Amino acid sequence: MKILIVLIGFLIFVSPSEAQILENAEEAFQLSAETQKPVLLIFSGSDWCAPCIRFQRTVLSDNQFLHYAADHFILLKADFPQRKKLTSKMVQQNEALAEKYNPKGQFPHIVLLHPDKSVLSTLFYKNQASQEFISQLSSHFAE
Repeated sequence: MKILIVLIGFLIFVSPSEAQILENAEEAFQLSAETQKPVLLIFSGSDWCAPCIRFQRTVLSDNQFLHYAADHFILLKADFPQRKKLTSKMVQQNEALAEKYNPKGQFPHIVLLHPDKSVLSTLFYKNQASQEFISQLSSHFAE
């Protein structure tokens, strides 16, 4: 039993942490306030928007990006799918986020927010590789 506990502790210690992409805005902003990390809010049309799908595959699914994100910000995704059904609570939450941070309805639309929910920067995805997107992000706030 002791060996198992030590092994689990070792795996947790040596396993690099990866950011989790949250969909609950309340949870994301609470974590942001607790950690003082900015929120990277991503507006996506996950099942119809070709650039959004590319961003998901190229950046959000990339281990290097997820490791970087874990150290630097809280990831929050506001999805607006056409075929996939969201709960009414999720639709309401995402629409409220869009009204405040994406009133023009652009996709993908990426906003970096201070822990107080004010806008730090708006970012653009132009088919960059993950490393290029990380460079763009890192230029927006001090490391």
